[in-house]
Amino acid sequence: MSQPQDRRNPAIHLPDPPEEPVLLTVRISLRGTEPEVWRRFTIPGDLDLGKVHDALQQVMGWTDSHLHHFSLGEPYRSPYFLTEFDVEDGDQGTVETDARLDQVLHDPGDTLTYEYDFGDGWTHTLKLESVDPLPEPATSGPGEVAGASSAAYPLVCLAGKGACPPEDIGGVWGYEEAAAWLRAGGDDAHEFENGMTGQEMRDWLPDGWHPDDFDLDEINAALARLTPRDTETALAGLPVEVIQVISQLSTSARFEIDDWLAAPGWDQPVSFTAEEATALTTPYRVLLDAIGDQLKLTAAGYLPPRVVETVYHDARLEEGWIGKGNREDLTWPVLDLRERSQRWGLLRKARGRLSVTARGRRLREDPTALLDLVLQRLALTGEEFERVAVGLRLLAVAGGKALEREKWDAPRTVEDTVAQALTIAGWRTEDRHPLTRDHVMRATRDTMDAVRQLVRCFDGDAEERADLERRLARAILDRMD
Repeated sequence: MSQPQDRRNPAIHLPDPPEEPVLLTVRISLRGTEPEVWRRFTIPGDLDLGKVHDALQQVMGWTDSHLHHFSLGEPYRSPYFLTEFDVEDGDQGTVETDARLDQVLHDPGDTLTYEYDFGDGWTHTLKLESVDPLPEPATSGPGEVAGASSAAYPLVCLAGKGACPPEDIGGVWGYEEAAAWLRAGGDDAHEFENGMTGQEMRDWLPDGWHPDDFDLDEINAALARLTPRDTETALAGLPVEVIQVISQLSTSARFEIDDWLAAPGWDQPVSFTAEEATALTTPYRVLLDAIGDQLKLTAAGYLPPRVVETVYHDARLEEGWIGKGNREDLTWPVLDLRERSQRWGLLRKARGRLSVTARGRRLREDPTALLDLVLQRLALTGEEFERVAVGLRLLAVAGGKALEREKWDAPRTVEDTVAQALTIAGWRTEDRHPLTRDHVMRATRDTMDAVRQLVRCFDGDAEERADLERRLARAILDRMD
């Protein structure tokens, strides 16, 4: 929803910034809340208001899902700083990224108004409490998180009270009604003014949300992720379609993806030893060896049971699969491996027989070349949505996330992060609903299962296996362009 723009918005006069960088201690309070929701935090004064917006989203606990404005007075009655969306709409005035925080908050007692979500109308007041010299940057010690203390990074929350209201709850009025209901015990039979029952409200609210909760460590962990990191090295090597999706994400929506992009190793070339290539291509070579030169299929067109059992066990396809592994139509990992090998020109099916092609015979004896073919084919994913979903899923593995599936009941999975990014970039379900982890899993399942098959015959320790998974993901991403 856009804020009404039926008033003039004159340019805002900005004084020169301080000669030396300063550290500001600021108190932000959410108007209309009782008891008041507030935070006290320190912040470098030389941050522009665009970066201050990013910080405030984390300090308060919002999700950056709506528009915002900074102004020097009351909303709708005073000039406001333009966001990128205002500029795109042709609005006139002073752009927020051209204004530093220490140009609008100079002396203790100065205030700045921050309006978020023009529908719910969350109005915040920032009040400057003190101005101090900016401390010299310090390097975090081993195992420490930059931003966890003011000595490591000066963007730190010091204190506060109250949980951030849930997004889209209906403004202060809706928040106060839900808060009062929870403080009174949260009766499931309660009827809200908007027509929801207590049970429906409980299901709608974020898991575990309570208006009186405040977690200082959680806020500072979120602020720490705003610390500048090198993500450009990794971005430069990604498929163009994946880069385009990432570029549309807000700072907070990119947190997890930036973790992947900032992981070490992106500047190193990707290669595999002969021993690694041999292990990784085991499923394909086992299948080719089991077929020999030619094999008669069953009357139903499947591999004979003895061959299915051999491939199932020797290629370690039994991991994560339930069944005897002696019928191809009931043993999906074997069927998928065989059909994939046919599509890639390693096998040919004709007149009820399966034969190894000339390419298959040649590559069976050359694991390095066979691995290169497998990686190239895995990079040739189908439709645009599937390609981008696979690219983001591989990015997670390349950035250090485990290749194996996370537990489906986990509160947040890699697929959730990918679904959020794709939704923000404009993809929706047929009925225009946001994407879920299930949509991402279906789109990426074939490719990710194929990659998992590759690593199951590798016998290295956990650290070696994790490194191999990262390199495999990188190798496929490199070939996706």
